Amino acid sequence: MWIGLLFIILGLGITIFAVSLIVSYLFVLPSRNSYEQTFCDGIQNGEIMVDVFEAHQKEELFITSNDGCSLHAILFPVPGSRKAILIAHGMKWSLFGGYKYVELFQSLGYHVLLCDNRCHGLSGGSHVSYGFYEKNDLAMWTDELEKRLGKNMWIGVLGESLGAAAAIELMKQDRRIRFCIADSCFSDLTELCRFQLKTAVRTVVPFLIPLTSMLIKRRHGWSLTDISPVKHLERNDTPFFIIHGTEDQLVPLKMAKVLYERKKGFKQLYLIEGAGHVGGFRQNQEEYVKKITDFLVKVEPTN
Repeated sequence: MWIGLLFIILGLGITIFAVSLIVSYLFVLPSRNSYEQTFCDGIQNGEIMVDVFEAHQKEELFITSNDGCSLHAILFPVPGSRKAILIAHGMKWSLFGGYKYVELFQSLGYHVLLCDNRCHGLSGGSHVSYGFYEKNDLAMWTDELEKRLGKNMWIGVLGESLGAAAAIELMKQDRRIRFCIADSCFSDLTELCRFQLKTAVRTVVPFLIPLTSMLIKRRHGWSLTDISPVKHLERNDTPFFIIHGTEDQLVPLKMAKVLYERKKGFKQLYLIEGAGHVGGFRQNQEEYVKKITDFLVKVEPTN
């Protein structure tokens, strides 16, 4: 009896470890749409007009990160402006996910830098790190903006989903960032994994998340517990605008509320009724644009 029970426990342990190993690989290398496909999808959903895109003044940029990763972005300049914004897209997409914001920010006098996250679009990279390395990539793009446009720029950052997590981490570490807009962001990666696992299998799988986290740490140098946008948020007073759809099935609404409650300083929370994950802009574009414009009027310098 005891031997049989021991074999059952051993088999269960081996199964959980094997599943954790598979999950750890899939987690950092999820399926992603190609650069060309995201452009075509942008055309199909009405966010990209080919003739407008081709007519836009723009410059394609490549830099190399501190760990040797090739990073790609497109700069849409506004001559003579001292304001700029970096835009970081969500998982599986490319910088074309942020193209819908170009007209808005340029109309407000902002240079717009659309960034391909590492392991997405035309950027290189061995894996997705959910903000751990991406925040440093955005800091390097901030360096590039200063190099091209001069010091003392008024620089903000907008991110969607994964890009929002990186944007918040950048805001926490870089005082050059004067405001942050986060759409559909998770508050803590471990908690998000628990939520999505429970939603997917509707049961508790013991040790799966800790083992997955440990295996990622051994291979890539970071763990799930290292990714927590809400951590130390109370120490930061950079103006912060949180956007979230009430019907987001990937990132629970309560995470947006946790981010808002923890943040100190000027902050706003915009909940979009009926919108899904990163669906607010498409749900009510006019209101979405007005909310961002009103936020910027409150935080930008008056002189």
